[in-house]
Amino acid sequence: MTLSTSRFDTLTRLSERRRDGAARLLNQQRQRQDSAASQLATLEQYRLDYRQQMQQRLAQGLDPASWQNFQTFIASLDNAIAQCRQRVAMETSQTTARHQRLVSEQRTHAAWQGLAERAALETSREVRASEQRRSDEMAMQAWRRHASL
Repeated sequence: MTLSTSRFDTLTRLSERRRDGAARLLNQQRQRQDSAASQLATLEQYRLDYRQQMQQRLAQGLDPASWQNFQTFIASLDNAIAQCRQRVAMETSQTTARHQRLVSEQRTHAAWQGLAERAALETSREVRASEQRRSDEMAMQAWRRHASL
C-alpha cells in the first residue's frame, strides 16, 4: 500500500464515519418528527371527540356556564394544536435538512471511495509493471549469459 492509497483509505474511513453519523442524526430527527406528528394527530382526534360529545350534550340541553367552559376549552385546545402544527413543520424542515446532509455525506464518501479504488488500481498497475520489468531484465540477463556461452 502506498502513501497515497493509505491517505485515501484514511479519508474514506473518515467520510464513512461522517456519513454514518449523518444517518444516525437523520434517524433521530425522523423519530422526533414522527413523535410530533403523532402528538398532533392525538390532539386533533381529542378535539373531534370532545366536539362530538358537546354536540350530543347540546342536543340534550346545555346550561350557559357549560357552554362557556366548552368554548374556553376548545380555544385552548386549538391553541395547542396550532403550536403542535408549528412543531411538526419545524421538525419536517429539520428532517429535510438532515436528509440533504446525509445525501451530501453519501456523495462525499462515494467520491473518496472511488478515488481510493483508482489509487489502488494505479498502485497495482505500477507493481505489475515493475515486476514485468524485473522479469524482463532477468530474462535478458539469462539470454545474454546463454548467448555468451
